[in-house]
Amino acid sequence: MTSSALFATSNTVLFDFGGVMTGEPNRVLVMNFLCESLELMPSEFEKANLEKRQAFVEHGINDLQFWLEYASKHNISLPKEWEQEFKGVLKNAIGINDEMYALVEELKSKKIPVALLSNIDKRLSTILRELDLYYPFEPCLLSCDIGAEKPDLRAYEVALNHLNTPAHQIVFFDDREENIEAAKQAGLDAILFESAAQAREELAKRNLL
Repeated sequence: MTSSALFATSNTVLFDFGGVMTGEPNRVLVMNFLCESLELMPSEFEKANLEKRQAFVEHGINDLQFWLEYASKHNISLPKEWEQEFKGVLKNAIGINDEMYALVEELKSKKIPVALLSNIDKRLSTILRELDLYYPFEPCLLSCDIGAEKPDLRAYEVALNHLNTPAHQIVFFDDREENIEAAKQAGLDAILFESAAQAREELAKRNLL
C-alpha cells in the first residue's frame, strides 16, 4: 500500500501556534524599542513591565494601552506613527513563520479545514489576536479559553468536539513530543513539527497538497 493510500482519509489539519507558526520570540526587540521611545533604562523597563502585567490581570489593560498611558503619565511625547511602529515591533519579536502562514493559506484555498490548538495565557492571546495572527484558523482553540492545556487529553477532546471530525482524519502538528504522544493517544494523526518543508511533505503524503 502506498503512503498516499494509507493516509487517504485525512481531511482536516490542526496546528499548534508557538514553535510551529512562529520561531523563537525575541523579547529584546520589544524592550529596546520601548526603552528608546519611552526613555527608559532597562531596570525601569522591567519594573514597568511588571506593572503592565498586573494592570492586565486587574483591569484588562492591554500592552498598547498600558504603554500609551505610561507615556502620558510621564509627559513623554510620542510621534503619531508610534502605535503602528509598536505593533510592527511586536509582530517581528513574535517571529512569524511566513512559510507556515503561506502553507495555511494554500490548504484553505483547497477548502481544507485548518484549525489551531494552542497553550497560551489570556494576555498573550490578546496581543496575538490584536495583531490578527489567528485570522486563518477556524476554530481557534486556546487553552485560556477552553480550560485545558496540552498534553491533557481534555484539550484534544475539546478540539474533536469543535471539529466534529473523526480523530484519525485530523493531521496535527506540534513541536513538543509530549503533546504529540498525547494526541496519538486521543487518536489523532500527530506529527512532531520540524519545519515548513517537513510539514508540506507530510501533508503531501496524505493527499492534502
